[in-house]
Amino acid sequence: MNCTIAPRSVNLQGVCLVDEAHGWAVGDGGMILATVDGGRRWESQGDTDKDLRAVCFADTRRGWTAGRDGTLLHTTDGGRTWERREPGTDRNLYGISFEPSGLAGWAVGDSGVILATVDGGLTWQRQYSDDTHFTRCFTLDAKTVWAIGKHGNIHATVDGGATWTVQRSNAEVDLRGIYAVSRELCWAVGRAGTVLRSADGGGTWFREDAGTGLDLYGLWAAPDGLVLRTSGDDGAIFASQDGGRTWTPQSSGTTADVVSLALMPDARHGWTVGDNGLVLRTGDGGETWTPQLAGIHKDLTGVYGEGDSRWAVGQDGVLATSADGGRTWQIGATGTGALIWDVHFAAGGKHGWAVGDAGTVLRTRDGGTHWTPADSGVGLPLFGVHFESGGERGWAVGEAGTLLATQDGGTTWTPRDSGVQLPLFGVHFEAEGKQGWAVGSEGTVLATDDGGTTWQRQQATIRETLSHVHAGPAGRATAVGRAGTLLVTRDGGTTWAPRDSGTAVSLWGVAFAERGERGWAVGDGGTVLATRDGGRSWSAQDSGVVDNLKAVWVHPDGRQVHAVGDGSSVVATRDQGETWSLEVASTGRNLYGVHLFPGGQGGAPDGVPARAPDHTPAGEESFPGGMNGWVVGDGGTVLALRDGGRFAPQPSGTPANLYSVSPAGSCVAWAVGRAGTILHTRDAGTTWRQQDSGSTKDLLEVHVRPDALTAWAVGDRGTILATTDGGATWQHQPSPYPDCGLWAVDFADASTGWAVGTGGTVFATTDGGRTWRTQDSGGEDDLIDVHAVDTRTAWAVGHRGTILRTRDGGRNWHRCTSPTSQNFTAVHFTPDGTTGSAVGRSDTVITTRDGGDTWRTAFTGSGMSLWNVQVFTGLEFWIVGDEGHVLSTVDGGTTWNQHFYSPEKDRR
Repeated sequence: MNCTIAPRSVNLQGVCLVDEAHGWAVGDGGMILATVDGGRRWESQGDTDKDLRAVCFADTRRGWTAGRDGTLLHTTDGGRTWERREPGTDRNLYGISFEPSGLAGWAVGDSGVILATVDGGLTWQRQYSDDTHFTRCFTLDAKTVWAIGKHGNIHATVDGGATWTVQRSNAEVDLRGIYAVSRELCWAVGRAGTVLRSADGGGTWFREDAGTGLDLYGLWAAPDGLVLRTSGDDGAIFASQDGGRTWTPQSSGTTADVVSLALMPDARHGWTVGDNGLVLRTGDGGETWTPQLAGIHKDLTGVYGEGDSRWAVGQDGVLATSADGGRTWQIGATGTGALIWDVHFAAGGKHGWAVGDAGTVLRTRDGGTHWTPADSGVGLPLFGVHFESGGERGWAVGEAGTLLATQDGGTTWTPRDSGVQLPLFGVHFEAEGKQGWAVGSEGTVLATDDGGTTWQRQQATIRETLSHVHAGPAGRATAVGRAGTLLVTRDGGTTWAPRDSGTAVSLWGVAFAERGERGWAVGDGGTVLATRDGGRSWSAQDSGVVDNLKAVWVHPDGRQVHAVGDGSSVVATRDQGETWSLEVASTGRNLYGVHLFPGGQGGAPDGVPARAPDHTPAGEESFPGGMNGWVVGDGGTVLALRDGGRFAPQPSGTPANLYSVSPAGSCVAWAVGRAGTILHTRDAGTTWRQQDSGSTKDLLEVHVRPDALTAWAVGDRGTILATTDGGATWQHQPSPYPDCGLWAVDFADASTGWAVGTGGTVFATTDGGRTWRTQDSGGEDDLIDVHAVDTRTAWAVGHRGTILRTRDGGRNWHRCTSPTSQNFTAVHFTPDGTTGSAVGRSDTVITTRDGGDTWRTAFTGSGMSLWNVQVFTGLEFWIVGDEGHVLSTVDGGTTWNQHFYSPEKDRR
């Protein structure tokens, strides 16, 4: 794929096309993107951080967007400025639509919110409806509007909203898209491949067969009512040429969810938008879709520049390139899935090299468009590479003291004797290619003055790991490393003197301008240090980010500097560091599932019974042995934590979204997700293997017993799966309501468990799931999570601040007083049932220390929607959420720590 990288790799939720040149897309984190040239270039607009869900423009100047916490924004100048309008509600808004003149419009959202305007969005008034959770709306004219929502709800008005009529859709699933071409002819789409058609304005709705079970979100129809397009999960795009009666799939070329689409009336030119900043364009009605914009969320570990060209490399062989000095970036391909640690180009920018894990060496002769592998002769990770300006002689360093040299532009590589067995992480030579240094673990410094033929160890007087080195003129060099280490030599390395960096964070990269006076070092937490005197003194500069920065490149003139790091972050300065700007902002994938347990707990890989990971000691203590466990999320993301260290990505082997993870011990765990995906590991996540679930339904939660044999998973359409043989076979268990969605499952022991889901559904079992019976939750709000404290006590949480508790095994569920009406997504308690927490949308956190009798609100400060929580003690909680957030507190939520995860060279 060759397309421009989005400024942030957030999920895009809405798109509006005014003509073939002008369009807007909106999404998470307040993202507003605009194009005036048919999508060749997209510019960020707006200054809100609220998630935006829908956008509508009447012409190239007047537009509106709606989103989280009642956000309503309006522009009259094509988006150069966006002004906040007062909606009179703090409920999340998911749909906005205007009639063609741009005067009358409607916005809809949570808790039955319907807002209307008749003055172009300057003022808004609430209109009457029930408590339906609305997802989208469509405005045909100033009188005729439809609003759709959960559980198949469709509301319509033909008098401008004076009255709203509930229409019978004959569907129970959530509806996500609505479109009409006249007062009579309209369509709606939703979950599980639902397509509805009405020819009488919604008086009657008929279900059509789209030939898919995937969730559908986007919907568009041509003015003639014959040509339709719909889009949804896993890159699905379907076309109809007969008014929606029959559908055929189109190839989108992506597996990302395609959330919204818009086409011109000619039914040929249009765009779709979706997850990870995806924008696709078609000029032939969807026969072909071309990526114009996409986000990257891979950690970047190396960067280099030559002239106006820039290259950045990182996880999974990712390559990002720029041809305009870094102002815009494009996704390229290195042709490998290996982690690439470093990249270097020769003068002229045509010849380049990259090195990475498993001895990977890649070469390019066309500026990075095409890459070919070279035989390094080693199978160990290579961490650093450097070539002289002519591009013939080069060097690479890596694990176990590996030091390689080439004399023919990287075609063949010859090992050199480094004299050490410790990992070497960085290598660099002065301009003439005679004098160079390599650095590594335990303060290792190697030097050469004969072009790398022989190397000698130099005394650095420190034991900290050194991650990078830059060789300057006249025997000068600078090395950086762990714990803020900064070393400088001005005599060819005879002596190395420490410099005060002013920080204790790890420093990962250092680079200087050609004259050797101006230089920069970068490191964890967005750290940028600058020197103007050849490294004698250093001062901090504000990078504007908190992401870990892993590499830095400096233009020879010292004015332009680029640094890259976690989550695809790219920061740059063009004024010698006076100001730094984000060129690509870091955005991690959304994280949905977390299960951690204190070190020392857990089972053996062969399924030996282990202490249950959810039965941790109560009280106020912390766990000095550190935490173990996993976090899972979008795109097959699996992050592992071992002995309280850093989270590290693990290869899941699937691109499917993962929604839940449950371990039976430190080595054995299961994860479940999209389209019936079940993954299993028996070696602490070194390998994850897919198991046959026998289902294509989304699986939303899994619960595993400590015996490593017994587990349950639940999901869409009332799906309940169980295994008693470690996942070798999964069996469907009978569901009382086959059509409801089940969001969560939890067991108190091997027999007693609960599952919860849409419409207030509560199922219970006392025989390990052989039979499930319904329980009365006392409401119809969707229940998103359940937690079993013991066989009699359980908690459930859900939409509109719902908190439910039972103390008698579920015979009676009592609704507790909630301090918020925000939607909850997860709940968890300590084993003694005293301390608990629930989390949800819009950075919602509530806690209790008296068994749920009273709750108080808290905020992590992330501003993200939060998806899962684990409570270990009265003070220690862990939370995961949108955009890769992993948060913990050790003081009961007074303060929160964010946990970053990314590749590190020193992984021993």
